Amino acid sequence: MRLIRCEVISVRRHRELALEFAPGLTVIGGANESGKSSLVEALHRTLFVRAASSVSASQDLHSQIHAGHPQIKIEFETSEQQWTLLKCFSGPSGTTQLKAKGQVGLIGSAAEDQLAKVLGIDEILTSRQVKKSLPTRWAHLWVKQGESGRNLLSLGHEHYDLNNLIECLEQQAEKSLQSPLDQRVHTHLERLVSESLSTRGVRQQSLLWKRQEALKVAKRHHLETLQQLQVFEVSCEELDHIEQQLQILELELLPELRQQRQILSELQEALRQLKPLRLQNQQLERSLASRLKLCTDSTACEKKLIILEQELKDLDKICTAGNNHLKDAQIQMAELEQTRQALEERGVSLRQMKDRDALQRRVQFCNRQDEERRHLTSQQQQLSTQLKALEGISPEELLKLTKTQEELRAVVIRIESMASKILVESSDQTIAIEGSSLQQGESCEQTGVFRIDVGDNVRLRISPGEGTGLASLEESKKVLQIAFKTGLKLANAGSLEEAQQCNEQRNHLLQQQALLKAQLNQINSSPDTTTSTIEDLRFQLDELNQILKSKSSIQESDLEEELKECRNDYRELIEYKNIYQKKVHQIEVQQDARQKQWQQKCLEIERLNAEQQQRLKQRASLEEEGGSQEQLTQLMHESNLQKEKLERSVSALLLPTPTQWHADPSAALETLDRQERQLTEQRHDLGTQRGALLERCESLGRADLHSAVDEASVKLALAEKAEQEEALLIRARSHLLQRFQEARSDLSQRYSSPLKRNIDQILKPLLQNSQEGCSLRYDTREGLQELSLQRDGTLFNFNQLSGGMKEQLNAAVRIAIADTLKEHHGGCLPLLFDDAFTNTDTVRLDGVLNMLQHAVKRGLQVIVLSCDSDPYKSVADKIIMID
Repeated sequence: MRLIRCEVISVRRHRELALEFAPGLTVIGGANESGKSSLVEALHRTLFVRAASSVSASQDLHSQIHAGHPQIKIEFETSEQQWTLLKCFSGPSGTTQLKAKGQVGLIGSAAEDQLAKVLGIDEILTSRQVKKSLPTRWAHLWVKQGESGRNLLSLGHEHYDLNNLIECLEQQAEKSLQSPLDQRVHTHLERLVSESLSTRGVRQQSLLWKRQEALKVAKRHHLETLQQLQVFEVSCEELDHIEQQLQILELELLPELRQQRQILSELQEALRQLKPLRLQNQQLERSLASRLKLCTDSTACEKKLIILEQELKDLDKICTAGNNHLKDAQIQMAELEQTRQALEERGVSLRQMKDRDALQRRVQFCNRQDEERRHLTSQQQQLSTQLKALEGISPEELLKLTKTQEELRAVVIRIESMASKILVESSDQTIAIEGSSLQQGESCEQTGVFRIDVGDNVRLRISPGEGTGLASLEESKKVLQIAFKTGLKLANAGSLEEAQQCNEQRNHLLQQQALLKAQLNQINSSPDTTTSTIEDLRFQLDELNQILKSKSSIQESDLEEELKECRNDYRELIEYKNIYQKKVHQIEVQQDARQKQWQQKCLEIERLNAEQQQRLKQRASLEEEGGSQEQLTQLMHESNLQKEKLERSVSALLLPTPTQWHADPSAALETLDRQERQLTEQRHDLGTQRGALLERCESLGRADLHSAVDEASVKLALAEKAEQEEALLIRARSHLLQRFQEARSDLSQRYSSPLKRNIDQILKPLLQNSQEGCSLRYDTREGLQELSLQRDGTLFNFNQLSGGMKEQLNAAVRIAIADTLKEHHGGCLPLLFDDAFTNTDTVRLDGVLNMLQHAVKRGLQVIVLSCDSDPYKSVADKIIMID
């Protein structure tokens, strides 16, 4: 089969595209997104997908930018004739037309069936088969974009048309691999095994399946009879067991339970009678104990009262003595307080006299400060008058005047440096310089511009320095002289020295004025120098004098010494007073403690008397209620005798009962009642079960179960024997078929020889020496496997190769398979590579081109789609560029 021409309309990016293919190598170039892969997909689906498939099957062909349904036309030829295929993918309403040259065209399903026959495939795919089967169609011939690095042989035998390939390889093998008889035997064995077995196990409705089903029915029947026999035997055993349980329950458990219940009832009655006797004894014991305690407490209380009364008398004597001692101490404290007040008054007077002397000194100091302030103020006024009388300029103006004088001197010096000397060497006429005549042999010096008169009619004007700058210097000199005179006038001085002297005098007066101001500020900063402060001091002094006049008894001798002596006396008195006050406080505390102790003892005596009276009343009340001590003792003895008699009866009843019933016979009686109810219910349940088991045994006993089991066992044995014989026959056939396949597998290794030689020959431009080559293996079930490459003495698996080498080896395998299969397709097959050599470097690309040329020489059609068509120009029969 060879592609001649194709037309594509409304497919993805292509609105309308027509291409003609060369019989040899056709290169289709174009940039990315130019629609090369869209063209491949359109050709692939047109050849292998029904046009009337659902929309989802042709969704990838629809254009998003062009209107209309995808329509593809392909012209191709086989060894017999030329064909034209036209498909329009419009969902279920899609159309197919197939026409051979010179014949009537076919449409619809007839066209699809004829197309499948021409292509050598089973059928054209429907929409349900597209997703699963479309990638396998011509996967060994067409390499789509991104699939060049995948191992073709690892994808499965359906990807490379294994059956036709094996048939072609058998024809190319060195000798015949099997006879026709072997083939018929192998086919017959396969049919026999397939009639009984499938890939999922035993085939339904086969003889082995029927034998197995019969065996299952026999096993199920045998199991049911065994179960029925087992149920009958178990029911009989359960019936015997229930009969035994009923007998035990009625003859043993219930009578024993009723006897225990009778004993517990008698025990409960005895305990009920014993309980009030025990309570009565306890009350009598408590009454006797309380009376004994009252007697004991009364005796102890009388003894304690005697002791407390004696202690109270002793404590009265001690308190009286303490009160007397405390009164003496309080009198002494009053005398010490009077002495302290006298010393305190004397100290106050002495301090007032001392304060008066200090005030007098402060008043005198203030008077002196005031007199000095008036003197300094007078001097400050005199200096201010002198400063006003002394006229002058400020220091800044004086500095400016000094600078003006220096600039004036500099200008004068520059002018004088430009002076001219005139010497009259000889003359016959009169010469006058600035009106002064000059005789022969005389000379004079002139500065600045001057005039010379020679004779009557000649006058010369001389400008020193060639007249440059002198005028400006003279102008500057005048300006500076005016400024200097103005400054001296402002300073009221005749010269700069006089102005400087005047400025120095002014500075001296200012310094004296600042010194006086600082002294005045120092005096004014003193708090005692203000008028109000002085008046306050004088007022305080007058008050102290008035106070001291009223205390005429104090003599003004050495105040400091007397004050010191007064302070020492006061301190000693305070210390002695504090010590004595602590003693007084201690005495008071002791007296308070004795007083509290006396009060406590009085309260204790009152409390004991009250308790004693209460005990007497209580004792009398007890005798009125319960009688005398002797009566209580007699009653106690009689109650003990009755209690002992009942306790012996209880002990006799407790002997045959369990220990856990002794603590609470009522609870034990309730337990027995509950057990009796449970036993009654159990007897009822057992009766019900007994009736049901009797009915079941009678029902099962009507049939002969043992005979039924024997009969089912015989049928099971026959079914097992039949199933085993059939299974053995199937295993024998399967074993024979396996041995046949193993023998064929050993022979079929020769299938790989012509394919391997073909691949090595195609790879020759890329291999370094004859020792290198590919390796693969054939399996009767899995097909061709384990594709690898021998390089430098090492066998590399396909997954271990580089990306470029994978592409090249895959291309060689496809060329070899196409070369093998071409005889079944009219001597030619189209090989298509869509960007299949993207990882191949430029060095190995020449080897790839040689491979493609080798394929063309063998009669194959090669179509290459690439973004870069330049490397293929040297070998391509036709180059098509898609814009």
